[in-house]
Amino acid sequence: MQIIECPQCGASASPAEHKCSYCKAEFFVTSIAYLSGFDKNGLNKYVAHFKKQASEHPNGGEGWLGLGLCYLQTGLFPMAQKSFEKAIQVAPELPQPYYYFALSKISGRRLMSLPLNEIREVENYANTALQLESESALYKLLLALIKSDYYEENGLMVNAPTMPDILAEIDGVPVNKNEIERLRQCVLVEDESYLEEITIN
Repeated sequence: MQIIECPQCGASASPAEHKCSYCKAEFFVTSIAYLSGFDKNGLNKYVAHFKKQASEHPNGGEGWLGLGLCYLQTGLFPMAQKSFEKAIQVAPELPQPYYYFALSKISGRRLMSLPLNEIREVENYANTALQLESESALYKLLLALIKSDYYEENGLMVNAPTMPDILAEIDGVPVNKNEIERLRQCVLVEDESYLEEITIN
């Protein structure tokens, strides 16, 4: 996929570049953490950029993933879900759309209150992301939250690994603070104290 101009400042872009040589904006966004630094105007520019990419390259995952991240950042959960589903359909090898689809599916609700069929769907997407990127502490953290705030809180059997097992596994592995903040906004849990112990970078 070729970018001819920066989505933020409009400067000309070289086909080999992945970020603007003038304003340093990324042309392709794969993490919600990056978008946290943009105001509404900056996000709107990215929405337009990724809509164009998705329209011109409908079989490329980058445009759909970027568009979904913009919608997730602004709390437009149904639109984010549709974009992530499209990214998964055209680029099933990318782990990020599975994880972010799970967050958009939860959409700021308390895990404990979700219907079993929804929690299983969320869990399946998080597990798929982890299978594709097995070292991700972020994906593991979401699975730990599900085990604690859904299964344990509802008095259901918790299959191994348990939440303490997962937290021990990711102990000391840094997670971006903006990713943790987005996780907090999308996933309501009873006890957030253990999130304070996560190593932040």
